[in-house]
Amino acid sequence: MIELKDYQQAQLLLEKHGIFVAPSEVHGTISGILACGLNIDDKEYLGLLSDVFNDGQGFGVELKVFLAELYKLVVEHFNDPEYTFEVYLPQEDEALNDQANALVAWVSGFLLGFGLKQKDYGKLSADVKEVISDFSEITKLDTHFDDTEEDKQAFHEVVEYIRVSALLCFAEMGREQGDASTSKTVH
Repeated sequence: MIELKDYQQAQLLLEKHGIFVAPSEVHGTISGILACGLNIDDKEYLGLLSDVFNDGQGFGVELKVFLAELYKLVVEHFNDPEYTFEVYLPQEDEALNDQANALVAWVSGFLLGFGLKQKDYGKLSADVKEVISDFSEITKLDTHFDDTEEDKQAFHEVVEYIRVSALLCFAEMGREQGDASTSKTVH
């Protein structure tokens, strides 16, 4: 199983390559692209990410490798029957405000990715429309929290709602990942 890079290391890698967005936003964008039905085997995601985050310019090898790993991880987690998909955020020992800012960036990225591939809002189910509407409201979230247990609990409930909602979108609109090694016909 592929593991997520440490959040701070991912941030440094993105910045090293001139990409000044949160790793959570990149993860959210990939998640949104996949959740709205991008063919999982399609390599179009690199072009979409390049257009959005790098003015259409190609990525360096190191960053391409990271993005490919991130993409594979999202595919793997979306398709896992154990529902292992997680929202990519800073570690829990980081300030709650930093986690909240990353969460808003993730949701913004999800909406961006979803919008890149989904052009007909009218054809979405009521559940998916509700998710998109809720996510739009979450992007307006006040990210100033006190580090109280009550605020931490409320934050974790929002994260769980977002996680489950992303899974719902993928279940309704995404495509099942076939095992590439078994889907090829050998003659």
